[in-house]
Amino acid sequence: MDRTSLDALAEAGRTTILRHARLIDGTGAPPRVAEVAVKDGAILAVGEGLAGDAALDCGGLTLLPGLIDAHAHLIYSGFRSLDEVDRQSVESATINGVLNAAKVLDAGYTTIRDVGTIGNVAATVRDAVEAGKVRGPRVVASGPIICATGGLGDTVPPHWTRAHGLGVLVNGAEAIRAEVRRQIRLGVDNIKLAASGVEVGPYAWTWMTTFSEEEIRVAVEEAHRWGRTVAIHAQSYDSVKFALRAGVDTIEHGTRMDDEAIALFARSDTVLVPTLSTLFSVLELGAKLNLLPKQREEMAVNEPLWLDSFRRARAAGIPIASGADLGNRYPHGANAREIALLVRCGMTPMEALRAATAVAARALRRADRIGTVEAGKAADLLLFDGDPLADIESLQDLARIALVVKGGRAVAGRLARG
Repeated sequence: MDRTSLDALAEAGRTTILRHARLIDGTGAPPRVAEVAVKDGAILAVGEGLAGDAALDCGGLTLLPGLIDAHAHLIYSGFRSLDEVDRQSVESATINGVLNAAKVLDAGYTTIRDVGTIGNVAATVRDAVEAGKVRGPRVVASGPIICATGGLGDTVPPHWTRAHGLGVLVNGAEAIRAEVRRQIRLGVDNIKLAASGVEVGPYAWTWMTTFSEEEIRVAVEEAHRWGRTVAIHAQSYDSVKFALRAGVDTIEHGTRMDDEAIALFARSDTVLVPTLSTLFSVLELGAKLNLLPKQREEMAVNEPLWLDSFRRARAAGIPIASGADLGNRYPHGANAREIALLVRCGMTPMEALRAATAVAARALRRADRIGTVEAGKAADLLLFDGDPLADIESLQDLARIALVVKGGRAVAGRLARG
């Protein structure tokens, strides 16, 4: 596979055939040897004996849809606590976002959903990537997380004030409606709401519910009317149920779910993003990184609850998407660790791959465009040197990433580097 044949992928009006690939297409179908035709940034056809203007020999490597991370924070960069996140300036957050976007792309991820940022950094990085100014995946952008006073984003002592932060503090249904509209005006794709406490926050514990059902309902109603999705940080029992009754698009974490919540989930169109990396990164690295005692103690309590909720959701057939919540403990670029954790906690390797492709695309409400290798979808592809169904951990080995294609262009991987 030479540079000329790679460049042919991006030539307008020309059809390039990827041949001799072992295809895992993201639909759940068994792997098969197949050819993929790419034209003008999209998949033209999948099959055998396809004709085109140029050909790429994949040499028997595994071809997958470009991976999708449904829970990212590009501004995270090794911070021990949320108040450390908030201490960075908007300018520093933007630099971190640009640097981390490139790391995610190099890890084989062609789309991420950023579910909380400082200022409007996520949308800024999204637009810079689309304009070709910086390297990165497609970004589904949120603004700052909408939080209640004392909730997830309230990180400073009561007598301090702050100019900006990962969270914006809003109380009451109409104030939330106004904040949703403000963020939409700034161009976000998704609204992120924090409906429970968080283990790393100073005031509210994860079992506490920090927004009322009415406040959540208004946020979802307003966002959906404007054609935006809503993701809700929900670690308490009531926060999950409030969000499901409101018709939220995704539940993030889902740490505590009882029978009522599982039943509500099963009747909904909502997707669970369990972020197992959030849990295991604290359990595995808490002492080494000297994380806050509250964070480590809460995670020890939450571990059996979190894993039970995840396993019961899977057993009930609830759609589960991969989202790693990386950057502060596991670094950006290690996103595929979440896929391995899904398998460790009970999924089959094929289920976990679908969680990071087709189901993640569904969570982002972009299943018509990305997530599977099918005709009509964007040509977002990962050519991988190995068999992730036999060794799911191997997806974390960046040396095995032969080629990353986004929108028909070779953008990462050893073959793209020449």
